[in-house]
Amino acid sequence: MLTHIDQNNMPSMVDVSSKESSVRVAVAQSTIKLPESMREYFVGEDFVLKKGPVFQTAIIAATMAVKKTHEAIPMCHQVPIESCKVNIQTDSSLKVTVECRVKTSYKTGIEMEALHGAMVGCLTIYDMCKAVSHDMVIGETKLLFKSGGKSLVLNRPLRGLILTGGRSERMKSDKALIEYHGTAHAKYIKNILDEFCDEVFLSARESQWEGTTLSDIPTIVDSGESKGPATGILSALEKFPDSNWIVVACDLAYFNRDTVVKLIENYSELNVATAFKNKEKGFAEPLCTLYTPKAYEVFKKAQDEDIKCPVKILKNESVLTLEQVGTINLANINTVEELNEVRP
Repeated sequence: MLTHIDQNNMPSMVDVSSKESSVRVAVAQSTIKLPESMREYFVGEDFVLKKGPVFQTAIIAATMAVKKTHEAIPMCHQVPIESCKVNIQTDSSLKVTVECRVKTSYKTGIEMEALHGAMVGCLTIYDMCKAVSHDMVIGETKLLFKSGGKSLVLNRPLRGLILTGGRSERMKSDKALIEYHGTAHAKYIKNILDEFCDEVFLSARESQWEGTTLSDIPTIVDSGESKGPATGILSALEKFPDSNWIVVACDLAYFNRDTVVKLIENYSELNVATAFKNKEKGFAEPLCTLYTPKAYEVFKKAQDEDIKCPVKILKNESVLTLEQVGTINLANINTVEELNEVRP
């Protein structure tokens, strides 16, 4: 049944008075294809015309549209906007992508605000550029991500990969089987990922976990010669190339639900990955990361160039990095001494 139609088939705004407020995030995307004649106006990362900088104006327009969605779409509630971020990128063919991310703490979702912002951003680009040419085509507009309601919505499948293929030589026991929370840690990680992911896999050697408590978890075996976690990540990306992946190493003793929520809330299809910063050196931590399908080409190129270190693979890529704050702690446990510090 359509929620905006009452029992008499008359339009009606949904009553949200009985709902609980929660943090809600939505990300939407819209595209516009510009003609070749616009290329000469491209300066730095923006088009500069007599009317002014195109993308800067579109960002302001998209933000205004987000705040006024309830005035343009009849049955939308007036939602308090806590955050609105607009990202605009242009590819080599002059296809412009406007991505709008909106956040609120309220009783109802905020996807219409994100969609409205993305579309008005593209309309503004059209308006700014039409003095040069009307040969522009606004493409698809779609919801990429929505969280905070009854269910998580992503524009493509989300799968989980737990890296367990190492030999744990320094620990002298299987790190995936260590119990920090009353169960094998790989299973503990899987239980958290199950809440968000369509499927969760172990990255492991052939028959590695037969006869253990992990034997019932599906496994992705390295598709070629194993060269560490990068090979495991590439094997997963190859198996399901259209999926987003949350990749987690099995030696992260403090991994928790908040860590996953933070990654998902900052998801962007425009990036190769969303990751946390290393607390000491500031690089993107590659083994607790949300990867988009763009990561496949990045890891495949690294394999062809014999680059084995995931940190180096992500070093010069478009990765959104997040601070490790609050309950988020990516300290990894590799030795017996470190384990004793965690479990005195």
